[in-house]
Amino acid sequence: MDVKRTTEISSNISRGCEHCGYSVGGGDDRLSDSINHFIETHGYRVLHVGTETDHGPDGKPWHNTVAVLGHDTPPPVRPPPTVVIQHHDK
Repeated sequence: MDVKRTTEISSNISRGCEHCGYSVGGGDDRLSDSINHFIETHGYRVLHVGTETDHGPDGKPWHNTVAVLGHDTPPPVRPPPTVVIQHHDK
């Protein structure tokens, strides 16, 4: 597989899928659903699943599960939202 795009999902971070906005990550239970979303909906393959350690607010280790997925012909990424500011004259 010649990987052209990767994406990382973490049990510690919730975010929207860069292709469709589906909510991914943010909990070990949701991690498998998120991995399946990228595989079944967008054709990604799992490259790595492992752990990552950060320090929590109390300084103690905080362990997260992460998955890295890759795609050789990735679908388009959603464009960023457009913000329109309208000024109303009084």
